[in-house]
Amino acid sequence: MRMLDTYADLIGRTPMLPLRRLFPDLNAQVLGKLELTNPMSVKDRPVRHMIEQALDRGDIAPGVELVEASSGNTAIAIAMFGAVHGFPVRIFMSELCSVERFQILNAFGASVMLTPAAEHTRGARARAIAWCERSNGKAWFVNQHSNPNNGDAHYATTGPEIWEQTGGALHTMVIGLGTSGTFEGISRFFKETAPHVRIVAFEPAASPVYGGGTMGKHRLVGIGPGFVTDNFKRGRERLDELIAVPDEVAFDMTRKLARTEGILAGVTSGASLWVAQQLGRRPEYAGKTICCIICDSGERYLSVDGLYPAHDVTRVD
Repeated sequence: MRMLDTYADLIGRTPMLPLRRLFPDLNAQVLGKLELTNPMSVKDRPVRHMIEQALDRGDIAPGVELVEASSGNTAIAIAMFGAVHGFPVRIFMSELCSVERFQILNAFGASVMLTPAAEHTRGARARAIAWCERSNGKAWFVNQHSNPNNGDAHYATTGPEIWEQTGGALHTMVIGLGTSGTFEGISRFFKETAPHVRIVAFEPAASPVYGGGTMGKHRLVGIGPGFVTDNFKRGRERLDELIAVPDEVAFDMTRKLARTEGILAGVTSGASLWVAQQLGRRPEYAGKTICCIICDSGERYLSVDGLYPAHDVTRVD
């Protein structure tokens, strides 16, 4: 039986699942990389790497406050690491995020600073930077949207795992654009290792900033930060296609995933699977393999209006 030093030792080597029940009639094969089996989410990988690299460089030391602007999963991963290693944590987060995320952060001992919903993560980031500038060196901005160690983590771990698990038979990788660290790292790995693999990214249709549109209100928490990140800029030339996803279809696919595969996941996972479905319906995708990332658990989204409604409940006496 495996013995761990810390809970964080469980990060990585996540399983892959063919989603045959969700897509029984699709000519393409859709695989789900089950990143929700990390201790917290897909964001555990880059958070561990960013913090470890900062420690190695001497940028942080015990007692320094870790500060970040996040829509949820990066914040939760930082709070977990803060608890394990004794760092205080302060998170600036849009009030649009689900209450479960605030509760999880508080459970780990992190402080949560809510920012206006209309500003998305862009507003939270501006306030986090200002806080660190006033801290006199007592706070360190993790900077997930620009920190190159974010993408480096996926280049070193997530990409190679997917390539190994697919046996080199991957045709298309579908990736959501939030911080774009996952995009930057995985796209770099595949364009170096297997240039034929297509990189298809997606963002909220209601806030298509990466596609050159303007920031708008959307409900796909975890992607669509409201600005184009430095991580994305480093990998922009590796993007083969960008697809805009309406909120409603992402919600619907998230519910279908639960009811067909028994996987309770977050809305960005549903968005990714909807994109895979659209690709898989194209004639040229017959017999091809598409990989999506199932980012996190749906238990963090139970309070999101309309996502998992409790409509089939009967009271009995």
